[in-house]
Formats: sequence, structure tokens, C-alpha cells
Amino acid sequence: MKIQFNKEKAEGNLKDILDKMHSNTDTAGLHEYFKLFKKEVSFFKRSLAAAWLFMYYDKIETPRLKNIEKKAGFKTNVKQAVDVNKTGAEKYASVPPIPEEESKRLFISIGKNRRLFPREVISLIMSKTSTQREDIGMIRILDNYSFVQVRDTKADEIIETLTGLRFRDRTLTVNYAKSRSAESESELN
Repeated sequence: MKIQFNKEKAEGNLKDILDKMHSNTDTAGLHEYFKLFKKEVSFFKRSLAAAWLFMYYDKIETPRLKNIEKKAGFKTNVKQAVDVNKTGAEKYASVPPIPEEESKRLFISIGKNRRLFPREVISLIMSKTSTQREDIGMIRILDNYSFVQVRDTKADEIIETLTGLRFRDRTLTVNYAKSRSAESESELN
């Protein structure tokens, strides 16, 4: 069967896959899939199997369809197309936020300059504390530091456990983040 190949759409979908892998993936679950894939697919066929899976995904997913059709001059039904071009929101992990009255914002002294991704923040917190995935909300990673929303009942444990821990050749400092209004005031001064 001949496959219709749209290079621009495929490139967009591949970028989307990689973005999702870095920002919105359960790393423990991914590792289980990885182990199964390595066990069942011979070393020489892994790249071909991965390409087949990508081709299958590309045929059914069209996250960048809106931009592609706009560039080509076609009209798009907005309800059918998903625009995944991110603006400032790409700094946030795509995780459900915890209600503000049940959460605290933590400051962590590591950021993009150490190639930190939200999935790694989640893995670090979960591996070193008793925190579960549902206790971690929005994650914002800036150049030199990050903010993590956590359930208020877990905040003290996370601060105590991670402060002083060596991670990516850096000693972490973790504490309660300033309130957003205090941040805004300090930026004005």
C-alpha cells in the first residue's frame, strides 16, 4: 500500500512527539515500554520499528494541521485542528494544576541551563520523597531556576529532602517561592 507522505506535517508531528516526550511523560511508564520494546524487537529492527510507529502516528495525528494548511492557503475548521505552537505557556508542563488552596509553590535552584525538563523534576521528587504523581502540579522551568506546584501536605518533606542534594553537578536549594505579587513588586524596584 502506497503511503501519502507530507514532509512538513511529518516534521511537525515528530517535533510534537519529542516535545511531549520531554515535558509530559510518565518516565516510569515510558521505561516499562522501553524495556518491553528492547526485549521484543531485535537490535537490528528497532529503528525500523520506531519509524513504522512514527508513520502510524503521523497518519492518524494532525496536531500541526492548522499551521500547515494556513501556510498552504487552505481554510481550516478550528474545531478539527489543534494548534500546538506554544508561546509563554511552553514554560509550563502540561499537567493538571492542583487547586491553589491545596497547594504550595516551591522554588528549586536549577533550570534550563542544566537541561532540566519537567519529567526530570517529577522523577526527582517522586524518587526521593513519598510524593505521588497527583501531588505535583504545574512546573515552570526558567533559565537558572524552576517553580513547582505541590500539594501543601508534601511541601515540607520535599524541601527537607531535596535541599542540599547534589543533582546535575549542583547542590540544590529548595524553599517556598515568593508570592507572585511579591515577585512583581521586586521586578518593579
